[in-house]
Amino acid sequence: MEPRFFFVPATTNDVDRLAVLEIDLFHTDRCSKKSLRYLIRHAHVVIARQQDTLEIVGYAILLGRKNSRKMRIYSFGIVPAARNRGLAGKMIKALEEIVTISHCHMLTLEVSDCNNAAVNLYKKHGFEQYGFRLGYYEDGGHAILMRKRITEDLQGQKP
Repeated sequence: MEPRFFFVPATTNDVDRLAVLEIDLFHTDRCSKKSLRYLIRHAHVVIARQQDTLEIVGYAILLGRKNSRKMRIYSFGIVPAARNRGLAGKMIKALEEIVTISHCHMLTLEVSDCNNAAVNLYKKHGFEQYGFRLGYYEDGGHAILMRKRITEDLQGQKP
């Protein structure tokens, strides 16, 4: 049977595990433990836990600004063992729910132009490219800027 997942807000007790995930999933542009603690208190940090083990198998950091109608996916990661099971799509839906509850209408992100799997995932879930940044990442890599309008139709749906 396929493992089941559930989503919860991260707590400061999750910082050590999230810091390990940052190292495992990203080569550059990682969040420090100090940054993760701050983000847990001041942003939306959502973790995906595997139901049977309670292990953290994914997370996303969602940022918003006061008086803004858009939010930004700042970081998004799924452990390799949990990929290709629909978890990333469910995480996107959970983030869209937060955007809706926050009365925002736009979700944005940056993704490495080398990360074809992520670009395709975001496109599959309705994101469109609206820009490109040369040398955006610490390692000199380029970023594709993507966004998705959260329409009135999505605002009444649950993930």
